[in-house]
Amino acid sequence: MQLISKPLAIALATGALLLAAASLGYLTIREIHAMTDEAATTSKQLSDATWTARIEKANAEANQRIADQAKVVIQIQADAADRVNAASQQLEEVRKRNAALPHGDDIGLSADRVRLLPD
Repeated sequence: MQLISKPLAIALATGALLLAAASLGYLTIREIHAMTDEAATTSKQLSDATWTARIEKANAEANQRIADQAKVVIQIQADAADRVNAASQQLEEVRKRNAALPHGDDIGLSADRVRLLPD
C-alpha cells in the first residue's frame, strides 16, 4: 500500500526544502539587520562620546582663560588702587607743605610754592 505518489513526495520534499531555505534566509537577514543596528548604535555612542569630550575640553580651556584674565584684571586693579593711594598721599603731603608755608593768603605763586609743584 502506497500512501502518496512519487511525484507528490518529491513535490512535498522540494517544498519543505524551499521552506527551510526561506526560513534560513529570513533568519540570516534578521541577524544582519540586528548586527547593523548594533554597529550603528555603537558608532553613534562613540561619536557622541568623542564630541562630548572635545566640547568639555574646549569649555575647560575657555574657563581657564577666563580665570587667567580675571587674575590679571584683579592684579591691574590692585596696581591701580596702589597708584591712586600713592597719588592721594602725595597730594596730601603737598597740601600740608603748602599750608605750612608763610603768607598763605597771598595771591599768586611764590618761589617756595613753585618748588612744591611736581616736575
